[in-house]
Amino acid sequence: MKKNFSLFWSCILLLCCLYSTAEASSNAKAWERVFALVQQKTGYTQQQLQKGNLVYSDDMWAFSLILIEHPEDEDGLLVGQMDKAGNLLNLSGPEKISFDRQLENDLKNCFNRSDCYLRLAEVHSKWKPTLKVLPEDQLSEIFPRYVDVIRLNITAPDAEAIPYDTAYASALQFLAEQPGWSIRQSNMFRLSISAYYAPEDIGRFVYFFYFEQHARFEETYSTDRVMSRYQAELNEAFGGAAPRRIAVMVDAADGSLVEPPLFDYAPVKFHYLDFFIRSEETLLSEGRI
Repeated sequence: MKKNFSLFWSCILLLCCLYSTAEASSNAKAWERVFALVQQKTGYTQQQLQKGNLVYSDDMWAFSLILIEHPEDEDGLLVGQMDKAGNLLNLSGPEKISFDRQLENDLKNCFNRSDCYLRLAEVHSKWKPTLKVLPEDQLSEIFPRYVDVIRLNITAPDAEAIPYDTAYASALQFLAEQPGWSIRQSNMFRLSISAYYAPEDIGRFVYFFYFEQHARFEETYSTDRVMSRYQAELNEAFGGAAPRRIAVMVDAADGSLVEPPLFDYAPVKFHYLDFFIRSEETLLSEGRI
């Protein structure tokens, strides 16, 4: 009986392996045909394209490809369908993307990176001339806060400024010195935005640091178990609700704290860029104006 049972499961496993192998072979042949069809239609070679999705359903293949190097004003996405005989049914893309989407992509490529302040300086240099000559009807289609970021006096640190690492360490220390805080608490948040700029209402260059609670998009915090533990640690450390968002400004010349840190608690009142652009609503709520 045991022998027959083992033989049965061995056959099942063999059939599964054969099916998986056949499916992989079928997919490989389908991809090969897709690349050939796309090259015939568009001229793009396989080396210029990156595989997206490939799904077989209702006697047809649906596929997507990404053009590895594409113009900034295009999304680089190709989407199409192929029948089971290998004939191309339709193919569309890449599509143009708006200035709003382009600027958003550039800004978000800066955030949540240790060199954000340098990346923002490059994005500022790239976009400031563009926005200066953009017709009002096109400018009005861009999210106002993105425009406000480019209007800031952002640059890379000059030779007279204190080093970035010194300013960052000072920002954490200034948080730790707030009433009821410690260095442990100041290290419980992720740095989302850093910048070197001169806010109009401050009138001198500062290092800006914007911190947030950790989030699921971070690989280390992507599971329910880890996030639950993190939230419990925050509650224990702060004796209740911890701030969701924090902004600290360090004087770029002498490393002093420019003003008391800004905090936003749940439910959050401000957009994540408001502390950075120093929106009127933010400053009014904090009594800064």
